[in-house]
Amino acid sequence: MKIHYLITSLESGGAEAAVPRIVAVMRKAGHEVEVTACEPRDMAAARLLDEAGIPYRLLFDRRRSKTATIRAFTRLIRHARPDVIWTSLSAAGLVGMVTGAMLGIPVVGWKHSASIRLHTRLTRRLSRLWVADSPSVADFLTGKLGMADDKVMTWPLFEQLTFEQPPEPWDGREVLRIGSIGRLHPVKNYDLLVEAMARLRQSRPDLSNRVHLTIVGEGPERTRLEGLVARHDLRPMVDLPGAASDVRPWLQSWHLYVQPSRYEGMCLAAHEAMSAGLPVLVTPVGELRESVRASGGGLLLEGDVVPSCAATIEALMAQPERLAGMGEAGKRYIGRTYGKAAFEQAGLAVIRRVEEIVAAG
Repeated sequence: MKIHYLITSLESGGAEAAVPRIVAVMRKAGHEVEVTACEPRDMAAARLLDEAGIPYRLLFDRRRSKTATIRAFTRLIRHARPDVIWTSLSAAGLVGMVTGAMLGIPVVGWKHSASIRLHTRLTRRLSRLWVADSPSVADFLTGKLGMADDKVMTWPLFEQLTFEQPPEPWDGREVLRIGSIGRLHPVKNYDLLVEAMARLRQSRPDLSNRVHLTIVGEGPERTRLEGLVARHDLRPMVDLPGAASDVRPWLQSWHLYVQPSRYEGMCLAAHEAMSAGLPVLVTPVGELRESVRASGGGLLLEGDVVPSCAATIEALMAQPERLAGMGEAGKRYIGRTYGKAAFEQAGLAVIRRVEEIVAAG
């Protein structure tokens, strides 16, 4: 089976970073895979493809209109027709579904979050199968969007990370190092996290030199976030070092992980933090809600993010032993739920279903 894997871009993000592992499972199942990105953006994921020996192409060197992208992809597919188009992320989903409908090629689409754009809602039935990156996204597809159960499968994108040296639990005396990893994008709510740090310093100025936040990532919100840090005079408390090719050193250096997102699917970064043994403080969205509840590996931010986050961090600073206990609980949960074998088995089950779709014509 020839699979053409189409993704919106090669920027730093969980869906993009997972492509090498996804392609590896597809190849293990005996299939040929071509990878195309509609546009480059920051190209952080390109290095991962290069390291895995996976060639890729870009349709354009910058963002173009959906119409232009559909035309370009259609020309490409006519020249080298695959058995199936497999899409990832919203823009690629639209391009792939329209192209597949025009050329009579079945389309399989990833769904990475429990939210949907209008064009995806209108074209969602053009995909022969939706692959949810977590059980919560599968529930969203069948519940909120009314997709039939046999049109939805789940392939959790997270696979347990291994660490030579786990993070040291916070001892209650040194600086509490807080971290988050993700695109600097409005959906991540990092502006609210910065505001929470300002709120914490305002209410407890004595803690200002005992807590530090690092947000690892790159994206369109950088200038705005840097402005917020400067406006609140938080430079001693908040760092924005950019994207990282390997997140493990960052995770090993922190005591607490925070993810204040507006919506999520699997949220790889937060689950990587749990894999490291870090307690997590997250909004109750996507699979984050279920993982925290099932594991006891962290706390959920209820209500307004800014006051909730500031108050919770303040309370946890008085209970260092609670942080250590949550971290251990989360790590145990990840170990028994998201091992390497589970990732591969879920992927092979989805691929077998795609094989059936292609064989049926």
